[in-house]
Amino acid sequence: AEIGYDATTNRLVADAVGITTGAIYHYFPSKKDLYIAAFAEVQDMVYGALEAAVVNHDTFSGKFSSILDELANISTSEPSFIGFVVGVAAESQRHPELAQDLKSLRMRTVMFLHEICEEAVSKGEVNEGITGQVLHDMIDVVISGLSRFSHVVNDAQRRRDVVEGLKYLMAGSVLSAPAVR
Repeated sequence: AEIGYDATTNRLVADAVGITTGAIYHYFPSKKDLYIAAFAEVQDMVYGALEAAVVNHDTFSGKFSSILDELANISTSEPSFIGFVVGVAAESQRHPELAQDLKSLRMRTVMFLHEICEEAVSKGEVNEGITGQVLHDMIDVVISGLSRFSHVVNDAQRRRDVVEGLKYLMAGSVLSAPAVR
């Protein structure tokens, strides 16, 4: 993730982890296979943590707050994960062969957020006119932005402050005046 997909070689990865390139090729026949496997592993860790974080919350607000808190925790404890996930989005734009393979891995993300958002709409937790898809897209924007911010700024206190601000924003209590339409 640090140098990008194009510049990364299996030799660089092997050297970084202290094994031979033969060992890497034994498990991953190509750089693409290694990249996809790494992304799958990171997705499992991140979404496993997010799924566990929301399990004890009954409201969208509680679930969203716990997602933000957990992302901040992951950004602090494993900053390379966030950098990798941010990088994967850019790399999949540049490399259609990656995009196709990553698509199936992203379904976990899509379904996780889809279920939370549709449940919020069905329970009447969001304003009329906000569909499950709109809410999902909004959450995607917030998570993507927070991930990029976390990766670029890499300051735990600022990240925590932004997370708290985002909770207020989602609750509609950041501004003292109503939204202009």
